[in-house]
Amino acid sequence: MNTVYIYCHGFASSPGSKKAVAFAQRFQELGKELIVPDLEDGDFRNITLSRQVEKIRSVIDTFSSSRVGIIGSSMGGYLASLVAQSRQEVKGLYLMCPGFHFLKRWKERVGRDHPESEGLPKTIQVYHYRYAREMELSTALFEDARAWDALPLDRALPIRIVHGVHDDTVPVTQSREFAASRPWVTLKELDSDHGLLSHMDWIVNDCLEFFTREGL
Repeated sequence: MNTVYIYCHGFASSPGSKKAVAFAQRFQELGKELIVPDLEDGDFRNITLSRQVEKIRSVIDTFSSSRVGIIGSSMGGYLASLVAQSRQEVKGLYLMCPGFHFLKRWKERVGRDHPESEGLPKTIQVYHYRYAREMELSTALFEDARAWDALPLDRALPIRIVHGVHDDTVPVTQSREFAASRPWVTLKELDSDHGLLSHMDWIVNDCLEFFTREGL
């Protein structure tokens, strides 16, 4: 059976990110089909987890007779985990600094500027790496994230995580905790930060080796 790979970019990022491009180039060289969808669909302001999950599911639906391996960076790693819970076509996940506990981290971040007693504003300003500027983001994202936050990520399938020990966006402790309670997960800690750009060649090779080991 054929395997299709999907790359899920991170929050406020794009299919043109350095990591996404590095993976796309290498997979193309090897003749492997890698789909890199734009999870924002041109509407960053109104982005939600639900909308992005549906986008990934729609890509899977176009390859109904194929096995699927998903590569996810940061929030894309969290989204990959959410999708894999209900889609049996997904046979393996390769996650880079996955953004587990998304809602908790963002509540803390937004709460520093907007105390709970004041309530959340309808929008906040967030730096977007694709456009290299601050952009407006609807806080409906966080309300939508509540339902996903309650979803147990307990489907046993091969999962490989690589995480930078100097990550100040998503602490490596979150990946340690995730892997510790799930024997089907392996974790490799790297001397790098959230971007992992210092180890890109190694990471792409490690990803390919992981999927090969798992028969994908």
